[in-house]
Amino acid sequence: MKHILIILTLALTSLLQAADQTTYTYEGEVAGVMCAACSNHVQSALRKLDGVTSVKVTPAKDGGVPHLTLVSTSSKLTKEAAIKALGDQAKMYVIQSFKLASK
Repeated sequence: MKHILIILTLALTSLLQAADQTTYTYEGEVAGVMCAACSNHVQSALRKLDGVTSVKVTPAKDGGVPHLTLVSTSSKLTKEAAIKALGDQAKMYVIQSFKLASK
């Protein structure tokens, strides 16, 4: 019983700490994403950025550029950091814009 209480206390503490973290939403455009595999490459690379909790690439409409939405606990992500995270793939995918959209 004592072990169960300790585990529950630790779990509750962890959940409360996670709930207290502020998240920041970044938006942008990423050219060169033509298919689901391309989208997966970009998402996988950008998830490696500091504090990133989710990345979504939305296909372009009517010949436009695919939209990028990224959520992170860091307020200091930059377009340069996102390009660097793409590594060699930055030659194929071009992050045209990247900005902090909301807190």
